[in-house]
Amino acid sequence: MASAATNQVFDTMFGTKYHTPGAELQLPRKVPMRVEPKSYFANERTFLSWCSMATTMGGVSSAMVGLSMTAASSSEGRLISRKTVDLVSAVYVPVAILMICYALFTYEWRSKFMHRKQVGFFDDKVGPITLAAIVMVTLVAITIMAFIDVLS
Repeated sequence: MASAATNQVFDTMFGTKYHTPGAELQLPRKVPMRVEPKSYFANERTFLSWCSMATTMGGVSSAMVGLSMTAASSSEGRLISRKTVDLVSAVYVPVAILMICYALFTYEWRSKFMHRKQVGFFDDKVGPITLAAIVMVTLVAITIMAFIDVLS
């Protein structure tokens, strides 16, 4: 039962034969759909792009933690406290992990559709906007925390 409900949610979000406007008017294909090789490469390229961005964010977060630990002894002349740096890196790591999980989910979902030669749209309307909003909120919060730390 949970699988049917989950499939209906994903069908509604991403669009398939049953939830795409006008798709019910199409006749069924007599010849199976051919998936172009460029579609597989585009799927892999998109997956690697998302993973690259998540790895960059995780690397920046790890570097901030490492640099804040080495500079802990000379904290008199610093503008931003070590507590703020640790908080920023603690926020960045879950966002990077979320991005990698999203990339893996989307890659597997699109690969499954291509392997089945299933008719439907492969574009994702929700994921990139949601992740961009999360990253934007994170950056705004980090900027506000840094200004508060500098002013206090």
